[in-house]
Amino acid sequence: MSAIVFGLFGLIVGSFLNVVVLRHGVRSIGGRSGCMSCGAQLRWYDMLPVVSWLALGGRCRACRARISPQYPFVEATTAILFGFIGASSLSILPQVISCLILALLVAISVYDLRHTIIPDEWAYAFAGLAFVSQFLLPLSGEFNPWWFVFAGPVVAAPLFALWLFSGGRWMGLGDAKLALGIGWLLGPVLGIFAVFGAFVVGAIVSVGILLPLPRIVRALYTLGITSADIGAGGFTMKSEIPFGPFLIFSCIIIWFATLYGIDPLEVFGLLPLTTF
Repeated sequence: MSAIVFGLFGLIVGSFLNVVVLRHGVRSIGGRSGCMSCGAQLRWYDMLPVVSWLALGGRCRACRARISPQYPFVEATTAILFGFIGASSLSILPQVISCLILALLVAISVYDLRHTIIPDEWAYAFAGLAFVSQFLLPLSGEFNPWWFVFAGPVVAAPLFALWLFSGGRWMGLGDAKLALGIGWLLGPVLGIFAVFGAFVVGAIVSVGILLPLPRIVRALYTLGITSADIGAGGFTMKSEIPFGPFLIFSCIIIWFATLYGIDPLEVFGLLPLTTF
């Protein structure tokens, strides 16, 4: 029951996250929602998470312009993630903080996909919540506060070095700021493991996009959250790919595994976490 309640709440939060992502730096998040094409104000029954998009066939009721699948995707993803938190054995306060962290991570992922940049205030808010979360629910054995204080900088250091030595060509500074929170959320060992996992996932996805698969390219483009290069079918080795979503995907997988009693290091045949 708790998972269902959290999942339904996640649908509502996901709908709000879409508004935040689309309006950040453009206009206030207040005011009525309207069609991005014709400006027609949306009625309440046109804003039901996921349901309205499906009922309308992904098109505006007024002008029949296509509505980006980003909307139901973000709503459904947030609902699923919140559902997992609701089904966990966490007490209510850690659950609330975990949901706040997930909401930030979803917003950061989508915004980075759309604009290839991570807003500083969102990255710092995530880092702050991640730091606080470790005093409420340490993920590994006996909690050593000094160990976790330095976990953020340790995990962020490799990405910061890539940004510094490449002059921002290989890695954005926003990714290093994001890794700061990942280190505090997962600890130094799992945090570094998450960064490594992000590079692996990123490489697999990048190779898949580079292959001549026009249907996949078109599907990515219809989400409305990919770069113009991908949408135009002109994606090359020199095209910019946001790394933040890969970091976040890897972080969430490892984080949820630990919440459900699975040691990611043992799963991949590495040393058990308890030996560190």
